[in-house]
Amino acid sequence: MKKKKRKPKKVGDIFSRAKKVKGGSVIEFLQKSEYKGCPVYIRMVEGKIFEYFIIYKNDLYTGYNIITPKKGKKKLTKREIAKCGALIFTGAITTVDILLDRDKPLAKNGKKKVH
Repeated sequence: MKKKKRKPKKVGDIFSRAKKVKGGSVIEFLQKSEYKGCPVYIRMVEGKIFEYFIIYKNDLYTGYNIITPKKGKKKLTKREIAKCGALIFTGAITTVDILLDRDKPLAKNGKKKVH
């Protein structure tokens, strides 16, 4: 019997097999953008964890804030979510600026960064 040749799966195929969770989504992407050449992704996890991902020189940097609703409330309002998204985005761009400043002196001296 001949074995079937398998084609390599595309990255997009991973998401086609994802299962939906009843009761709404647990992870919600709020923003995908670019800042000074670095991709920036912002997401909200379980309605209270706001997280950013940055890709800088093939390295992944991440940060998060946990922001809970006001006392007696179960969910954040749309306005509060927007403010939290802006806050975490500020953290993301600050991280990019720090990384760029860190690598400036190395580039001027012709030295390579050591991990």
